[in-house]
Amino acid sequence: MAERFSFLKNLNPPKKMHVLWVEMDEETLHTVDGAFGMSDGVANVRREYREIQGRKFFKIYVAPGCLAEALEVLDRLKKFVRIGEVIVEHEAD
Repeated sequence: MAERFSFLKNLNPPKKMHVLWVEMDEETLHTVDGAFGMSDGVANVRREYREIQGRKFFKIYVAPGCLAEALEVLDRLKKFVRIGEVIVEHEAD
């Protein structure tokens, strides 16, 4: 019997995505999530966070090739909500 998904071996693996850590509070998180929810697959806002020197940074996955667009969206949002430092961590697997 042939392997059911053997055709997947011939496909190229997906490109790696960027991981951003964005300083914001929970209220701002909802606004940022809504903004990225309206954009077509640019980023995925997570509820996962880490504290760095008493500041809360939330995780955002950014699609390959969309880093500049995601950073531009965050920069525009800074005019309306409290967004602090943005850390571009690395590319995720």
